[in-house]
Amino acid sequence: MTDLGPATPQNWYLLGPASRLRAGEVISHSLRDFEIIVYRPSSGGAPVALAAHCAHMGCHLGTASVRGDRLRCPLHYRLIDADGRFAASRDGAMHQRVFPVRKYAGGLFVFLGDPAEAHDLDGLDLAGNPVCYAGEHRFDLPWQSLVANGLDIEHLLAVHDRKLLATPTLTVSGNHELRVRYQTKPTAAKWSDVLMARLASDGIHGSIRSVCGSMLLVEARVGRRENFILMSFLPQKDGGTLIRGLVGMKGRNSVWNAAAVRVARALFKAFLFKDLEVLKNLQWHEPPQVDGLGDEFTQATGAFLRSLAHA
Repeated sequence: MTDLGPATPQNWYLLGPASRLRAGEVISHSLRDFEIIVYRPSSGGAPVALAAHCAHMGCHLGTASVRGDRLRCPLHYRLIDADGRFAASRDGAMHQRVFPVRKYAGGLFVFLGDPAEAHDLDGLDLAGNPVCYAGEHRFDLPWQSLVANGLDIEHLLAVHDRKLLATPTLTVSGNHELRVRYQTKPTAAKWSDVLMARLASDGIHGSIRSVCGSMLLVEARVGRRENFILMSFLPQKDGGTLIRGLVGMKGRNSVWNAAAVRVARALFKAFLFKDLEVLKNLQWHEPPQVDGLGDEFTQATGAFLRSLAHA
């Protein structure tokens, strides 16, 4: 644990686009407290996520080979089933840890923590919409600072040139979700802000949801269109954070919507990059005293993050 919640919260984590993992391929992933590998069976079936070090004698399975539905350890050729059992283990004493993994909204996600506590990604209501992978970006900051910054309602004007048009609201649903709703108007003269202002004559109606802490779902209605960015914050061993994202547009899949998603991705990246200089060398902490609604929201965010379960 840290002063602002667990170092690695129990949550789903975005590993990348689901299409990136080909049949018979093994890919390694490293998070702060976890080393995992993900492979797809030779038949092209559902992906499997396992602990990266073999339970037999600790070999890293990143260079393992796929044999049908099984994984073959490169050190002793032990065969590991998709459920973690070793084919040659007579008494079943050896078992490779298995992590829940699923494809959702074009992304490949793995759950770190107690599988019985895994929330249903379908509750995000993003499936069936045109989506594209937004890529990844590394920050030399802990995930808590980045998430708290994303939920900081005051920095919308100071950093992103978004004027609040109504009083924002914050709600907390148990220890699972914190949500901020707001309505803003772009005020800057940059191309992305000018375009957004023209599209949003009545302002941008937005919502930011922190789901189990390390996942942010930002939804915005601009004119008649609703777009979203799902950001996954992956803690790294050195204390930094890798952010991966999916950008989408609510609506049916069509050529127009597919093009609109790519415009939304460009606008999101322009929005995100505004944070880069301000966040450089940041030593984030909660305000020492409450001075307005923004500070109240920040204190509520801190309490929410501290309530999260460690993976």
